[in-house]
Amino acid sequence: MLWLVGFWKTFKQSSLDSKSWPPIFPPYSVSKAAVNAYTRILANKYPSFCINAVSPGFVKTDLSFNTGILTIDEGAESLVRLALLPNGGPTGHYFSRKEVTPF
Repeated sequence: MLWLVGFWKTFKQSSLDSKSWPPIFPPYSVSKAAVNAYTRILANKYPSFCINAVSPGFVKTDLSFNTGILTIDEGAESLVRLALLPNGGPTGHYFSRKEVTPF
């Protein structure tokens, strides 16, 4: 979590560009990194559970102002798939739709 403290200090100094933080809406990027890190922490703490993070993709919803390319059903498919994983399934991963991707 030291990176989060570093981000906050750099943000308060208005020097995000000089420290190579994400240029597009940095708080969003940092919050996503925090969620991914917390996913791994929980997966390690509770190994008998399947704990994963997932992005459903760019779904056409009110949140995307209906500009998404996926239907709500297509977006929900990856979420339901992870919710129904059997015991012993993958844990501590980040999924982009149906694919495991690096954090």
